Parts: sequence; structure tokens; C-alpha cells
Amino acid sequence: MLTQGVLFGVGASFLLAPTNSLAAQWFDKYRGLATGISIAGSSIGGLWFTVATQSIMDQIGPEWALRILGILTLVVTGTMNMFYFQRVPPKPRKRIIELSVTKRLTFWLIALELFAAYAGYWALVFYIGTTAKQIGGTLQDGSHLLLVLNAGTVIGRVITGYIADKFGSINTLAVSLILTVAIEVPLWMTAKSLAPLYVLCTLYGLISSTFISLNPVIVAVHFKDIPLSSVLGMTNMFSGLGGLSGSLSQGAIFETYDKRMNFTNTIIFSGTFILLSAIATLVLRAHVIKKGSDRRFFQRV
Repeated sequence: MLTQGVLFGVGASFLLAPTNSLAAQWFDKYRGLATGISIAGSSIGGLWFTVATQSIMDQIGPEWALRILGILTLVVTGTMNMFYFQRVPPKPRKRIIELSVTKRLTFWLIALELFAAYAGYWALVFYIGTTAKQIGGTLQDGSHLLLVLNAGTVIGRVITGYIADKFGSINTLAVSLILTVAIEVPLWMTAKSLAPLYVLCTLYGLISSTFISLNPVIVAVHFKDIPLSSVLGMTNMFSGLGGLSGSLSQGAIFETYDKRMNFTNTIIFSGTFILLSAIATLVLRAHVIKKGSDRRFFQRV
């Protein structure tokens, strides 16, 4: 399992950064919408894989289920990768990591925003099934809640991409992160039945995952002089660190404090880090406005 986890993480990383950067390279006016549509594909895949994996495992067992899904993934991604190419051919580079970006405050603010967002985001995804079971639901209810959440992200990433093109990607991201905290904490903390959890998963899916689809747009706008895939790869490193440390911390908090009671401490942990991500985004917004010629507070950023 450990080997599978490591290899899957490495392989997925090779696919993630280049793929996420492509739409942002080819579009300008509708960059947010194009990126939102392309990344919404991962949500559709998540919906299908969730149902397909369980169905195949029930019929032929987990070993062959993983083999079949692995072969299918290889065929689909391998075929599609043959049709990918960058809008501008990359210039020869002497180094893989563009250290020059680390001298820019913009980079570190994006890195902090991503680290905090990934640290807090996955709590609901990991523990919604356990929450459903605690209040009288079944494991099937937990699976249905995850399907609702994934379906919400499909719509949410497209809609927020369109909104970002109208009002600015940083503005849209900041508002969505603040709304995520305002929705997650009270609804999850006070849920006593499945109905509030379905409402929570619907709204969480629609609003929360914007940081995944909007960050390639933000990087494309503010790092035009550096290969986009390189900067995305470096910022994605902080995404991975946030996801790893956040998941481990949430697990420790749940086992220590919440396992026999409720999810209060886990919810507070998640909400705090998403709020930190929102604050980092607001600081990024102020920094971008300060650097520009237009110092108006209300503007498209």
C-alpha cells in the first residue's frame, strides 16, 4: 500500500502540473472559464471512479479492480497526452527549478494560500462518511454524500471560472474561501441529521474547490515571464505539503479528541486553515494593487 501510494503520488504529479497549465496558456479573455472547465474534468472522473471502483471490487475483488482501473488510466491519459502541446515552445533551460520566483512576494503569498487551503480542505472529504455514521447513517450514505460533493465541484469550478473572468481571479478566490468557512463550520458543527450534511456537501462542492481551478489562472497572470508549468510545479509542492501535514494533523486531532464525541476540533482546524488561506489571498490582492498603477480598492484583480 505504501509503494502504491508513493508511486501514484509521483505519477499524478507528473500529470497534474503540465495539464493544469495548458488551458491558461491558450486563453486570455476566457482563461478562468477554460481552466475551470478543464479542471472540472477531474471532478467528473472522481464521480465515475468512485462508483466504478466499488462496483468492480464487489464483482471481482480489490486486486483486479485496481489493475483494471490502472490500465484504464494509463490508456486514457497516455492517449490524451499525445495531443497536448504548449502554445509557445519552451526555451532551453539549465535548471528545473526557477529559483528567481522565490524572490517575489507574490510567489510566497500564493504558496501560503495553497498550503493553508489544502491543509483545511480535505477534512470534510475524509470525515463526512464518519459524520454520517455517527448521526445514524450508513456507509452508503457517506458514499452518496461524497458523490454530491464531487458533483458540486463540477458545477462550481465552471461557474467560478466564469465569474473570475468578469470580476478577477483573486477577488473570486478570496470571496469563495471566506464563504467556505461561513458554510462549513456552522453546518457541519450543528448537523444532527443527514439533511444538513447534504446541504453542506452541495454548497461545499460548489464553492470550496475554486482554489484548485483558479490558482493556475493567478499564476499565469502574474508570472508571464517564467514558464507556467515550472511555477505551477513549485506552488503545487506547497499544495502537497499542506495536504500531507493537514491530513496527518486532522487524523491526530480526530483520534485524540473527536473520535468518541463529535467533530468540533477537526472542524475548527479545517475552518482555521481555510480562513488563513483567505487572509493570504486578501494580502496577495493588496500586494498586487500596490504594485500596479491603479490603486483603487474596488477593482478587477
